[in-house]
Amino acid sequence: MQYQLVTKNHTRRAQVEQFICERYWLSFKACLSQLPDTLLAVNDHEQLVAACGLQFAEQRTLFSECYLNKPLTSHDIAGLPMPKRDEIAEVGSMAAISATYLPTLFAAIVHALEVHQRSAVVFTATRYLQLKLERSGIALSYLADATQSALPSELQNLWGDYYQHQPRVLAGWTHQGQPEAQAMAC
Repeated sequence: MQYQLVTKNHTRRAQVEQFICERYWLSFKACLSQLPDTLLAVNDHEQLVAACGLQFAEQRTLFSECYLNKPLTSHDIAGLPMPKRDEIAEVGSMAAISATYLPTLFAAIVHALEVHQRSAVVFTATRYLQLKLERSGIALSYLADATQSALPSELQNLWGDYYQHQPRVLAGWTHQGQPEAQAMAC
């Protein structure tokens, strides 16, 4: 399996956006209207099997920050201070055709973040995704519950029943996922 980064002008941009939006519609009846400028696409024999959005924290406010009650860099990860914004990335809109591709997606995320010199990752995850990450051995720090009321009013109705799946804002160190990333590189 391979992954590639898909920017706004990439020839596969529409395909990857549609893939993510379809998965969110099927899972949550959610209609995602905006995705980050950079998407990560995982392919298995040229078939798109998983994807997500990547946002680098120094470029703009992260979507997950709308749920936080204090600045992102005031939080800790596993008892250590959050790094500067230029070392943080947000992963969002994670989607896969089946759960069997989630470990591959996680490994691709870790590899891509390491290439971009990101030591910390922040994301909002449903309870199901949290459990999948825990089973993979990645220790995560809880930052906040993700509540629909924290969103700007114009976005609140786009998320279908996503908020019924107990989403939380979590953070972790990218080096914790290195074994998965190394396995993917082999």
